[in-house]
Order: sequence, then C-alpha cells, then structure tokens
Amino acid sequence: MANGRLRLHCILITAFMSVSGLFAANVAADEAYQVEVSGIVQVEAIGGRSVDGTAESDISLATIEIGFDAEITDNVSAHILLLHEEDGTDLEVDEGSITIAQLGGAPLTLTAGQMYVPFGRFESHMISDPLTLVLGESRESIIQLGAEQGNFSGSVYSFKGATRELNTSERVKSFGANVMFKIERDSFNLNSGVSYINNLAESDTIQDIINPPTALSKRPAGIALHTIMRRGPLTMIAEYIGAKDSFATTDLAFNGQSAKPNAYNIEAGYELLIFNKEATLALAFQGSRQAQTLGMPESRVLTSINVPLREQTSLSFEWAKSDDYAINEGGSGRTTHLYTAQLAVEF
Repeated sequence: MANGRLRLHCILITAFMSVSGLFAANVAADEAYQVEVSGIVQVEAIGGRSVDGTAESDISLATIEIGFDAEITDNVSAHILLLHEEDGTDLEVDEGSITIAQLGGAPLTLTAGQMYVPFGRFESHMISDPLTLVLGESRESIIQLGAEQGNFSGSVYSFKGATRELNTSERVKSFGANVMFKIERDSFNLNSGVSYINNLAESDTIQDIINPPTALSKRPAGIALHTIMRRGPLTMIAEYIGAKDSFATTDLAFNGQSAKPNAYNIEAGYELLIFNKEATLALAFQGSRQAQTLGMPESRVLTSINVPLREQTSLSFEWAKSDDYAINEGGSGRTTHLYTAQLAVEF
C-alpha cells in the first residue's frame, strides 16, 4: 500500500510539473496569457452497514482534482482538469476543452473537447452524489454552441458516444440541448432550467449496464428539470432526471418489463453561525423509480453539516438512510445507514 501511494504521489507531482511547465512556457512566450491553477483534495471516512447487513468502514483519499484554466485572449480559453479517485479512477485527464467566445461578433460561444454533457445540474450540499447525477451524468467528447441573452442562456451540442444500435455504423448521432433562466440580486438568486438528450443510454451508469454498448436496441431520450433558489441564508434545490421513452426490455428492464428510470432530489440548506463559523446545515430527500438494475435505492434521506475550519478548509459530516427496492421488484427490501466524514481543502 505504501509503494502504491508513493507511485501515486510521484505521478501527481510529475503530471503537475509537466502541465505547469507547458503553461509556463506559453506564459513566457506571451505575457498576455493568464493561467489559473486550482485544486481540491478530499479525504473521507465512512462507516455503516451494507444492503446485506454487513458492517463496513473505510478511510480513503476520495478525490484529488487539479485544474488549469488558461486565458489565451479575451475570447479564447483552454481548460484541463486532472482527476484521481481512490478505488475508482486512476489519475487521468477528466476534462479538456477549448472555448471560443463572441463568434462573428455575436453572443455565441463554441466549446469543444472532453467534458460532462450539459444534461442536468446536479447541485447538492451533500457529500454523496445525488441520485440524479448517478442516473444522468455523462462524460463525452462533444462540440457545443452556446448563447446568452439577458436572463436566458442555452446551448446545443453533439457527440458520438459509446452506445449505438445493433448493426448500425459508428457515427455522431447523439445530441442535446438546454435552456436556463436566472435572476441574480443582492439577497435573492434563482436558476431554473430544462435540458434534453436524445439518448439517455449515454449516461455513464447506464453504459456500464448495457453490455455490449454497441448492441443497443433502442435510443430512449431523456429530460432534466431543475430549480435552485437562494434567499438570504436559505437555499432550495429541486431536480428531476428521467427517461422520456422506455428502454427496450433487452437493454434495461425493471421487474421483467421495459424500464423507464427516473430520479429526483429535493434539498434545503441553511447557513448559520456555529462557534463563530459560517456552517451550512442541509436536508435532502431523494428517490428513483424503475432503477433497481442500476444499483440505485428507491428512496434516500440525507442530512449534513459543513463547517469551515480554516481558509479554504472545511469539515463535513453526512448521514444517509437508503431504502432498497422491494424483493418482488428485484431488490432486497432492506434499509441501510451510512455515516461519512469529509475533510476538504480547495485552492
């Protein structure tokens, strides 16, 4: 284990120095370049019982992120994000994109590269990912054209993806669109939006279930809705992700029938002073439907508290109670409890 961690540290240092050196060379060549380096380090300790009743506990380096954002000109920028997740993702380029703004002098923005598809919002106060993210998140190499006018913004995008129907050619056939409306005032912010994707099977979670992904029988569309409201110390989050059409039974089934999975997240967060620290208390209700095959619980209740310890340093605690699907729906019918503590630094 020590050797493995030493190798990880060496890889991180080498990658950091290599990418920093590349940007530094560019900055030296043209002082107009502006490069911002940011990062996140999260260490987590968990404890609780699994679905089968077995007691579990662990300590892990949950996340390391190193981001580089380069402003090449007023209208051209580049973004690189390196990610490591212990027991999940080896150090890799998680995101890499180029953005060109003000195309033709119009309020249009072109973004191309590997990124998370703008389908769903997935904002949360919790340590755990919301069930909406588990169902809908997808990382792809895409081309996106966006626009913003007043309180409205939106984009359209296209990508090839990993799934395709049986005996069809490998072509760029996946696409989507999103529209958002926002209000920003001193003590009140509102962000609402709707997004669409023509193939929900491109979700990272669903891709892992459909095997092989090149034998898809049907391309079910997906829809996402979200509203985030902040008023003073109170923040409310509501989000829904779901299939617009049913999957073919051979691709994704629920209780022997074609599945039409969906998930929701409803949260409330409140900021208050605890020992002169601006802490955030939060409560969330989450759930899913027809998603047992995806390993998602039918319902989940979570509560959390986040307290800043030092500048850019925070300590969070979370309790989550999850109810699995009933036995006659392919689940275990059991309830599990999970406790998580997270120490995080952002820079």
